[in-house]
Amino acid sequence: MTSQQPQSAYLTIADQLRQDIRNRPDMTDLPRTSDLMAQHDVSRGTVRRALAVLHKEGLAEPLPGGRWNVRP
Repeated sequence: MTSQQPQSAYLTIADQLRQDIRNRPDMTDLPRTSDLMAQHDVSRGTVRRALAVLHKEGLAEPLPGGRWNVRP
C-alpha cells in the first residue's frame, strides 16, 4: 500500500502556471504576485517559490516591480 502525500502549494501553483504557459503561446506576462497570493490563498513566499521553479526551468524571468515575464 502506498500513501500519496499532498503536493506542496508552491508546486501546485508552478504546475498551473506551467500549463497556462504551454496552452497559451501568446502569453507574455504572468499574473502579479499579489494576484496569485489571493487566487491560491497562500503567502508571498509560496508564490515566490513557485516562480523560482519556473525561472529555474527557463520558462519565466523576473522584471522590475515584481512582475514576471514568460520567456519565449
